[in-house]
Amino acid sequence: MVTFATTVRSASLPAALRSSSLQSSAPSSRMTSATKATRMTMMTAQVQDIITTHRVDVREPLLRERLLAEFVGTFFLVMTVGIGVASGSDMAPVAIGLMLAVEIYTFGSVSGGFLNPAVTLAVVLAGRQKIYSRNAALYMAAEFLGGVAAGFAALAGTEKSFCFDYAAKSQSWGTGFELEMLFTMALCGIVLAAGTSNDAPNQYFGFAIGCTVVAGALACGGFDQGSFNPAVTVGMNIANYANGKATQNPSVGAWFVFTL
Repeated sequence: MVTFATTVRSASLPAALRSSSLQSSAPSSRMTSATKATRMTMMTAQVQDIITTHRVDVREPLLRERLLAEFVGTFFLVMTVGIGVASGSDMAPVAIGLMLAVEIYTFGSVSGGFLNPAVTLAVVLAGRQKIYSRNAALYMAAEFLGGVAAGFAALAGTEKSFCFDYAAKSQSWGTGFELEMLFTMALCGIVLAAGTSNDAPNQYFGFAIGCTVVAGALACGGFDQGSFNPAVTVGMNIANYANGKATQNPSVGAWFVFTL
């Protein structure tokens, strides 16, 4: 009875389903490596066909659009720095790193999402054709302007400001210079390795860059204020000058350490 019922149900199935059922019931050991490779190739081709069929080509962003992207991205990054530090929260480095990652993912396809004059310079010097040298100065100008605007926005929102000065951590200029140089180097290095590599644009570069900032800020927080970005330094320092309640302004040496 069991055999007859199974036979009847099998016979009532469409031929394609019966064939699929028989193939699936076959031992997996019978599937040769060549068959697996063929199926994988077919699946990959189908996925690529779906991607290319639904992907719409767009024009290359205009220079003014790229500059606006750098301005806006840097603005939100620096504003997060100003508000996070003013709040006194221990999670400020995490917030800054997350905002940086979000802005990179947002504007990476428009301008490259550099948001940092040091990063812009590093990409130009790397010679990977990600940005033309003649546009690099305009990128930096947009980033500095975004930083200054964000500094004033943070001051207006919190009525507090701060400046980057190695004296704030009771450290010598040498300590601040070393930490700023090394962690800025780490940041530029991960941008070049993940953001301008052969597989870019990939899905992890923004997260990797943001995590680098978080790691640097947490690592050197007890010894250095951790700018790693000249636009952040300029934006916060200029806003601090405008704050009549500020008790400290950056020294000439501090401008050198945190900007250059």
